[in-house]
Amino acid sequence: MIRAQIKIPTPNKATSRSLVESVQPDNLKMKGLRVKGKTLGRTASFTLEFGGKIETFIFTLDDLLRCLQAARETLTKVSS
Repeated sequence: MIRAQIKIPTPNKATSRSLVESVQPDNLKMKGLRVKGKTLGRTASFTLEFGGKIETFIFTLDDLLRCLQAARETLTKVSS
C-alpha cells in the first residue's frame, strides 16, 4: 500500500472547504485508490492510498496536485 499526505495552507476555512470539495468527484474513478480530503481550519488536507503500481500512484498524485493548483488559483481570483 502506497500512502501520501498533502496539506495546503489557505487564507480561510471557506477556501479550504472549497478545495476539498473541488476534487471529490474524481476520487472514485480508479480501482484501489482512496482519497480522503478534510478541512483543518485554514488547511486543506488530503490523504491518498493506493494498492497498485508506484508509477500509477505518481501520475495520480500529480493530477491531484494540478487540479488543486487550478482550483486554488480560481478561488484566489474569485475572492479578490
